[in-house]
Amino acid sequence: MAVPYGDPNAPFQRKCAFDVGDYGLGFCANSLELGCDCLGHIKYFDAVLNDSKAVSSFATFPITNAGDVMEIPKAVCLHEEDAGVLWKHMDYRTGHAEVRRSRRLVLSFISTVVNYEYAFYWV
Repeated sequence: MAVPYGDPNAPFQRKCAFDVGDYGLGFCANSLELGCDCLGHIKYFDAVLNDSKAVSSFATFPITNAGDVMEIPKAVCLHEEDAGVLWKHMDYRTGHAEVRRSRRLVLSFISTVVNYEYAFYWV
């Protein structure tokens, strides 16, 4: 199924809202930056792809369509983030409180497809 944008005139009739499938998320993945895209203690992973899919100039990195190895540095990050209060207890006799924060491990990446950003966060 293809859902065209509102203008039936060329070249808009060939554009559709399925950017993710048309261009490929991996090919359009951004290199992530510390403090901007991911915070805290982070482990970055490079994406290693082949350039056999013709994505032309819309990709973050130039694609030659020759089947060569293509690497996108820091394309994926694994980091821990705060998820609020996990539990709290206050001893009513002494007024002493104990609190533990909840932490979660997040794997994320961001792709730019033409004029859209797609951010994925697996918790």
